[in-house]
Amino acid sequence: MGALHWLLWNSSLMSVLAPAILLAQIGCVIHLLKTGRPYWWLWIIFAIPLIGVAAYIYLEVRPTWGKLDLESILWKFKSRNERIAIRQQYLDDSSTVKNRLALAGELHEAGQFDRECKVLADGLRGAFKDDVTLLLRLAEAHLEAGRATEAQQIVEQVAPPRSPDVQLQHALLKARTLAELKHHADAEQLLKELIARKKSEAPRYYYAEFLLANQRRGEAAAILQDILRQYRRGTPVWRFQEKRWFYAAKKLLKTQR
Repeated sequence: MGALHWLLWNSSLMSVLAPAILLAQIGCVIHLLKTGRPYWWLWIIFAIPLIGVAAYIYLEVRPTWGKLDLESILWKFKSRNERIAIRQQYLDDSSTVKNRLALAGELHEAGQFDRECKVLADGLRGAFKDDVTLLLRLAEAHLEAGRATEAQQIVEQVAPPRSPDVQLQHALLKARTLAELKHHADAEQLLKELIARKKSEAPRYYYAEFLLANQRRGEAAAILQDILRQYRRGTPVWRFQEKRWFYAAKKLLKTQR
């Protein structure tokens, strides 16, 4: 009788847990596909459901929870205009470079490049008149607004520090302005040199943009697909570092279909 009771209890428990496990598996798969996690997680999630789901949540989902708090969650529910208004108020209250860049970032995401340029240019005064971060962001805003000549003038006056990240940002802006100004050979050569350094996927992404602008769609699609593939194969550190380019490549591929 004891064995029979155990079997009945175990069967009842599994009948309750099975739908929950299935929902958890589906949730993990959706997260995996959207965020570029390696495909081999699919085998683990479905071959050993309880352990697989638990391992995926612990190793792939949990680390992102640590970067969230109530304030950041609520921020995501605000409209773009609300975010811009809040960032503007912060800047009015305290005119720091951090607040200025935060407002510029929101304006950039909203496609308000002219206003972004004004916000950034207003910060280039006094001790910050030669601030490299502000200047490079201003050059990018001009470039996005279609003013490649203004962007080039700023890029040429900037002497980037030894920081590899800043030097890469500077070189990419130079390549992009060359491309916009129709100096295609020089732009392509510089982008290929940056790609060869293998420091980031940013040069490959902008090279794909360059190829698309020059009607070389097949080459561009191959690069974008490889960015997605290498992202899934990469280490957690690589995925954290290159997340921006994974999502940018996905978006650019969709617009070309």
